[in-house]
Amino acid sequence: MEFLSLKDHVYNFIADQIRLGKLDSNEKVNEQDICQQLNISRTPVREALIQLAADGFLESAPRRGFRVKPMTQEEGENIYAVLAHLDGLAVELAMDNLTEEDYKNMDDLVDLMDFHIDHFQFNEYYTLQEKFHYTYLKKSHNDTLINTISRLQRRFIRQGYGFGEDEEMRKMLKDTNQQHREIVRMFKEKKFEELEEFTVKEHWAFRYHDLGNKAK
Repeated sequence: MEFLSLKDHVYNFIADQIRLGKLDSNEKVNEQDICQQLNISRTPVREALIQLAADGFLESAPRRGFRVKPMTQEEGENIYAVLAHLDGLAVELAMDNLTEEDYKNMDDLVDLMDFHIDHFQFNEYYTLQEKFHYTYLKKSHNDTLINTISRLQRRFIRQGYGFGEDEEMRKMLKDTNQQHREIVRMFKEKKFEELEEFTVKEHWAFRYHDLGNKAK
């Protein structure tokens, strides 16, 4: 199990507040409130805020503190264009390293994502699709690639899928999850060129449609 520092716990807490819409774009982050909610000192909170700003989704100004940084449409498109090609590289590096256990894990995640989509539990889907992609990303055995993709993806942490019985969103995510099934199939069949083209030109374009184009 990965050990998380206190700073990391605070980082994840604030990230969830943003992703779930409890902190909106341009809203100031109240350090004292976070200290009280988590019953911790100011130091790890300040460290987490600095890291969040370094990752690009908070901004700070002297004597004004930290605010949630809005994301523009152009920034979202640029990030996803880069992520698509990095993911294609991850596919290439991971292809011969995946095991039967990895395939089963991805199959199970796809089935579980379908369950949550059918029950309009879109934020649960959001978490599971991250685990799905990380299954093969970690098998690239390239820490620089893993860290770069993770850092860029974190820029979208506030782009959750919302709540309620949104039938249009349900259908969109069902289509996305069907693409996940295709990714697993191509991995199993070792169809590298087909999978690389699919992830870069189709799947990431579709992921931007269902997630990234919510940038504001």
